[in-house]
Amino acid sequence: MIIPNPHLTVGLVAPGKIGLPFAANLINDGYTVWGYRRSSMADFEAIGGRAASSPKEVAERADVIYTCVTSADALDDVIDGEQGLLAAGRSDLLVVDIGAMPLSRKESARDRLAAHGITMLDAPVSGTPPMVSERRGVVFGSGDADAFDSVRPALGALGSIVYTGEFGTGSKMKFVANTLVATHVAIAAEALALGTAMGLDPHVVVDTIKPSAASSVMFGVRAPMMAEGRFHPVSGTAASMIDVMDSIMATADEVGAAMPVLSVVYKICAEACAQDYGEVDIAAVIRVLESASAKTLTTGPDLVSAGG
Repeated sequence: MIIPNPHLTVGLVAPGKIGLPFAANLINDGYTVWGYRRSSMADFEAIGGRAASSPKEVAERADVIYTCVTSADALDDVIDGEQGLLAAGRSDLLVVDIGAMPLSRKESARDRLAAHGITMLDAPVSGTPPMVSERRGVVFGSGDADAFDSVRPALGALGSIVYTGEFGTGSKMKFVANTLVATHVAIAAEALALGTAMGLDPHVVVDTIKPSAASSVMFGVRAPMMAEGRFHPVSGTAASMIDVMDSIMATADEVGAAMPVLSVVYKICAEACAQDYGEVDIAAVIRVLESASAKTLTTGPDLVSAGG
């Protein structure tokens, strides 16, 4: 059992869709949480968080800082900006990035922090905001083992924790996991759409396939939602999957891995967003595969390349 340390002051940059429920859980565990983001901090303060004026102030106030930003460029600004973490002039900080971005960019951030004596951990979280709120996310942690052990109690506010080894293996494992999730959801939708087009009752298809060797966890979870046309509660969205796939594709390009299947899934999720299904559950990709627009999704020069 992981026992929280309520005497530790933590920082969070930036408390958004994932960061806000993380902060709420930390505060409920007794932590003092300082946070910063560019937009209003009213919701963060409403749950008991303490608003800082900049990443620099977060670094001045906190012992451990968790970053959950939307891009590698944003992380660079948080670290190196005029009011960034390094501007605080501290070398006794521990920075834990729980977001997803191309691995080379995260490694670059680690190296710049290390040049100032600051340790960085790679600990991306897999899960939606409701899952994090219920502590059902999964953290793929990596980096210095002793440093990671020191933050296990706080990371428990996200959900279960898997330590994967040296820095970067956490991101790599998340990329593998999300590649499987994305493709399993898409193929479940395609198979169910095929069954319906052939005149089969989608509920009978679900009941028949679910216990068979052809099934998967994602089929078991999403196919009933697809059959019912029910896309709530939301356990993952096409929009958030695109964000992760951007990082997967960029990293695949860096290492020379071909991603032909994920390239098509990317197009399906992008089309779901274009049809206003981006923020409901990702099970809604079946609407794309039921529509005429699906016929164009397998065309394009990038189908067999690593990139999307």
